[in-house]
Amino acid sequence: MQHRNAQFAPPSIRPTRRLAWLFALGVWAISGLGLSSMVASSTAWADDVLSNSPVVRRNWQLRGGRHELTAVVGATLGDPYVHDVLPGIRYDLHLRDWLAIGIDAMAGVPVETSETKTVQAKVEKINPNFTMETTHLRLLTGAHVQVAPVVGKFIAFGSLPVNFDFHINLSVGLASVTGTANIPANMSVAPGIGGGGRVFLSRVVAITADLNDVYVNRVLAVDRNSKAPLPSFQSSLVFTAGLSFFIPPDLERDD
Repeated sequence: MQHRNAQFAPPSIRPTRRLAWLFALGVWAISGLGLSSMVASSTAWADDVLSNSPVVRRNWQLRGGRHELTAVVGATLGDPYVHDVLPGIRYDLHLRDWLAIGIDAMAGVPVETSETKTVQAKVEKINPNFTMETTHLRLLTGAHVQVAPVVGKFIAFGSLPVNFDFHINLSVGLASVTGTANIPANMSVAPGIGGGGRVFLSRVVAITADLNDVYVNRVLAVDRNSKAPLPSFQSSLVFTAGLSFFIPPDLERDD
């Protein structure tokens, strides 16, 4: 589906994205299992040591009932012709410690891939008037729901407690796609799915990383006759990293 309209599309793009997804999911799963095991072991050890001690107070909720504002920098992965660097901002309202809703907006800065120049050089031998015209994401905005099935803590460097979570993202938004002389600009609905993680540096600061697959109805490039094929939904794999700030600074305890 990805490049059926572009006659010179490289056949390796789809496997590249599959490998990226498999790698990310593998890291997510292995990290989740490892951290969960560490937490479970630590809990079992603590239960044994503190078996005759007073009841421990309930855990602090680092997310529940708080606002999260995140400065993000992202990039699309596996694009055949143009990568998009995506600086932006995200806001989340954490309804529960494991559930949040939010909005985000990112602006696209295009970076051509080597494939664009390769196609230009090959096709202009057949069609001397050919100009490789491509599109990119001018703006990507959306609303999302975030569910965190894995929330925990581990001990770093032997004594430093670090809180973390792994979450799943479901989103729907709008994407603005640039145009060229032969490709009209367009606006598209952009549903997405993905996941990521968050590590707290303090009660109010965290670092985040997410990988989302966003689908945009667009034309990637003209064909060898400089004609724009019909637009179709194309997968855009978007990686983002960010720095989050939480308010209010005061925390609530688990129910």
